[in-house]
Amino acid sequence: MTRVRPLVTSACAFALLLLLCTVPAHAVDPTRMPTPQLEARYLALTHEFRCPVCEDESLADSDEPYAAEVRQQIRSMLLAGDSDRQISDFLVSRYTAFITFKPAYSLRNAWLWLAPVVLLVIGILVAWRIIRARSELVDQDAAPVDDDLILQPTPQPPDARLRDRRPTPAVKSATPR
Repeated sequence: MTRVRPLVTSACAFALLLLLCTVPAHAVDPTRMPTPQLEARYLALTHEFRCPVCEDESLADSDEPYAAEVRQQIRSMLLAGDSDRQISDFLVSRYTAFITFKPAYSLRNAWLWLAPVVLLVIGILVAWRIIRARSELVDQDAAPVDDDLILQPTPQPPDARLRDRRPTPAVKSATPR
């Protein structure tokens, strides 16, 4: 009992130290807008654009200081009365189209959208030509099948069969006689 008491005391002290050292979790962006409509637009915009530093996180999910500055820009533009299109155009002009998760369709990125379709069509054409060429080869081959070419098991020499046989061990019965 006397050995357990110091152990419990040190475990409690360690747990208290861990509790004091942990940082409380805060929301990334605790900003509140004056109206629910502005709040909804703000949340939609911050989820629509990616963090310029993190690249794989939205502005709303990023805890980078630079992302906080971009969120502040969006907030101030919303409060100034700018439309979502104006905010989007401003961010794209400042950070390029990379900041958007859903880039606009344009001639510049049309190949990204058309490449899978073009590759699928090419694959279908290649498969069709291969199948057509092989079917023509079968039609041209009118020669009878040679019986010598049919694979049959080769007979083993008699001594090989004897070598493969191993004597089976005598099995003793479990019941006494």
